[in-house]
Amino acid sequence: MKYLLLLFLALAGTPLFAQSNALFDDQKICEIRVEMPADSLSYMIEHLVNDHYTPAMFIFVDGNMRDTLQQVGIRLRGNTSLQAQKKSFKFSFNEFVAGRKYQGVKKINLRGSHNDPTMVREKLFYDVWNKTDMPHRRIAFVKFYLNGEYRGLYSNTEEIDKEWLEDAFGVDTGNLYKCTYPADLNYLGDNQATYKAIMNNPEERAYDLSTNETEDDYSRLVLLISTLNQPVDAAFGEHISAILNVQSVLKSFALDIATGNWDDYFYNKNNYYLYDNPATGKFEFFTFDTDNTFGVDWLGKDWAKRNCLSWQKSGEPRPLATKLLAVPAFKNQFIHYLDSISRYITYPDSIFPHINALHNLVTPAAFNDTYRTLDYGYDMGDFHNGFTQTVDNHTPYGIKPFLSLRYDSTMQQIADFLTPVKDLAAKSPGYFFTFPNPATEWLYVQTLSSLPVDTINCTIFDKEGRSVLHQDWNTTATPYRLPIQSLPAGLYRIYLKAGAVEQSLPFVKSGK
Repeated sequence: MKYLLLLFLALAGTPLFAQSNALFDDQKICEIRVEMPADSLSYMIEHLVNDHYTPAMFIFVDGNMRDTLQQVGIRLRGNTSLQAQKKSFKFSFNEFVAGRKYQGVKKINLRGSHNDPTMVREKLFYDVWNKTDMPHRRIAFVKFYLNGEYRGLYSNTEEIDKEWLEDAFGVDTGNLYKCTYPADLNYLGDNQATYKAIMNNPEERAYDLSTNETEDDYSRLVLLISTLNQPVDAAFGEHISAILNVQSVLKSFALDIATGNWDDYFYNKNNYYLYDNPATGKFEFFTFDTDNTFGVDWLGKDWAKRNCLSWQKSGEPRPLATKLLAVPAFKNQFIHYLDSISRYITYPDSIFPHINALHNLVTPAAFNDTYRTLDYGYDMGDFHNGFTQTVDNHTPYGIKPFLSLRYDSTMQQIADFLTPVKDLAAKSPGYFFTFPNPATEWLYVQTLSSLPVDTINCTIFDKEGRSVLHQDWNTTATPYRLPIQSLPAGLYRIYLKAGAVEQSLPFVKSGK
């Protein structure tokens, strides 16, 4: 018996309990293969089934490793994308096997990006998002096969659920509201039922409670909306900050503008979550469904040039934008978030190499994706052009030209609101200025004054006084980008020396 077991393992080629950990590995493209009865597949596609799951066999192929799960739920996903020829799909690992997870998650979403000729915009948005110390979002490309047929290149996006909430905030017991059109956060009175029924459809909610559904308690959401819609007086900032993580809203707003995301709360009253975080007693704000970005347009607007200080739609209530930006301190913080994101994350010299890497990564899978051609006729020329030039009416900008023009427009629009570097030098007790603080992956070092030598010596010390990183560089007019990805989260001090000039500055390295 012992020898038979060894022979079985040898023939299998893979350890009996081996499992891939590459579900969200964005450095390569794995495969998802699904097998299901042909009649079930035909029914799901023909009847646009997105309200219940059908059982299927799910296979994840990571190189030579192949994981197979039986009885995995599959359904279509999306609203307008339901009508697309290249469908998007949702998978539930625990729909038919209670409590089951695969690689730590219960659900995943495969998004077809049928209206994006490059198919990388949503991935690029979350890559930008993850550089700003917002709660981390996982997304990776996969090749998707359905009953042996190659259905094309897809974005595999992590589900926003209790598992994600636990990872992001350390607690998953609060109310999570998935907010879609027309969730404008306008005050409609104190009756919870009013907010549950604004869609005029008992089967749908614009403020859709995604956790704690049995209790169905909207009282805290009503309190948030009521507080948000109070007059902006001297006490407003304190009152709204007591129930809302204002920074998460301002940074999300800045991210949307820097990436041209208009299908959001601020313009389209759509595609955002509110999480009532029990650990802080405050609501967290974060966006989703971000493929209408980086130059995609359906409304006849020039999102590359639109004024970032009046991004929200005029003539309709958007209290989360108008009220917060009416507080001078919040407006100043928003502008500085927008400046930092534009200057150091979406700045063309910084982001173009990453865009090139995404382009190269997905090209082979895109070449063989015939489904991407069915909705708008995109050929490989359109795929490549989508990175650099106009493709059609709803993609008037390639990704790179959009980012270049959005950067130039933003810098012009906020120039009068920013503190010039020379003024920072006057306020800073030394020759150097560092930002952001806290920092996650990069710490930028700006030289504020002329130095006696060209070379800057840098050493970072941890809170115990131990040297943990050393780097030298030559002075430049632009900030130097110092990589700190390898440092654990915690308190540090950076020591900078140029000839006889020395300066020591504290900073915080935050986690993801």
